[in-house]
Amino acid sequence: MSYLMPALIGHRGVASEAPENTAIGLKRCKALGIKWVELDVTQAGDGSLVMMHDETLERFRKPTERISKMDREALKQVDAGTWFSPVFAGEPLLFLEEALDLVKTLGLGLNLEIKVNPDLPVEPLVNAVVATEGLDALNRGERLVISSFDHTALAQVARQKSEWALGALYEGVTEQWAESLADFTPYSIHTDFETLTPELAADIRAQYPLYCYTVNDPITFQRLLDKGVNGVFSDRAHAPDMRALVVAG
Repeated sequence: MSYLMPALIGHRGVASEAPENTAIGLKRCKALGIKWVELDVTQAGDGSLVMMHDETLERFRKPTERISKMDREALKQVDAGTWFSPVFAGEPLLFLEEALDLVKTLGLGLNLEIKVNPDLPVEPLVNAVVATEGLDALNRGERLVISSFDHTALAQVARQKSEWALGALYEGVTEQWAESLADFTPYSIHTDFETLTPELAADIRAQYPLYCYTVNDPITFQRLLDKGVNGVFSDRAHAPDMRALVVAG
């Protein structure tokens, strides 16, 4: 069986080398030979789809500013790079259509994680993502997986785009992992590696490809490969010590 995603996927771009979810991060992925990336998308107050993990600007040293109170023009003024390093000062936030254009230009595969903004309803966010031009083309090229911790959001995607590959995310996977999958069939299961026992890994792998986050060292990576995990999301997906395990395997 062939799998869409490789054994090493860049987490939020290449988060050890460049600010996450940014254009410079995606370009760095390409330069470093990373084939697939995971990016986060959420919704702002005016409905704009912005590439961000959080519902506030705390990461950018503005903890009281909530994106549910911001529009596209305000988000364009955010410095998304200085927090990471002065080298990246002035790096702007990306919006979904911009990210998709860049992913296409760079020839990358994309795991797009839908981050539900707790300040806003889920349905408009999912509808907006599904309607975004460029995702269908990525899917046809087998370079798209849509993931989320919110499985009701994934079920909504499935009702509109049954052909899209869906990654069901878990934080602390348990033996009851399949109970939330009644309304959609995932392509893959994505989970925190820390609670993944060999028995759970075998149970999941008997039915779906299995990926773990966020794995940044080769010892943990090797242990997961030994459990049968198909791949990992990593801030160091470019690193020689991580890549060596894939080559060796």
